Amino acid sequence: MVCPASSWLYSSRLWSVTCVDTVGKKAAFIRQAAVELGLRNLRAEHARVEVLKALPFDLITSRAFASLADFVRLTHSLLAPGGVWAAMKGRHPSEELAALPSGIDVFHVEPLMVPGLDAERCLIWMRSSAGGAPGLVHS
Repeated sequence: MVCPASSWLYSSRLWSVTCVDTVGKKAAFIRQAAVELGLRNLRAEHARVEVLKALPFDLITSRAFASLADFVRLTHSLLAPGGVWAAMKGRHPSEELAALPSGIDVFHVEPLMVPGLDAERCLIWMRSSAGGAPGLVHS
């Protein structure tokens, strides 16, 4: 098993990737995978994302994490200016998209085909609109 973040990183050694998980065993697995694969630019943090202390990220991704609104709310302080969010979802999440706060721009919904899986999946790409989202303050 390889987590999606580490597979992205394996294809480009120029990126620096931080995987965040509240489950210590999962974070330990990522750390061990980084050692075994020689991925010096892969880090694992055993933490809740809302209390993570880190430099801003250009890209924040999630899979099976939270509603889109909660994902944006919990990670906004970690998103670099000009950065984007990418959230993997099942079926097209029309209700979740409608519940996003104003100031969040969904600029692409990418259908995904997962080999061996007969289910709908999509990747929702979002960014803060010009001027930022009300109630979302970048620190």
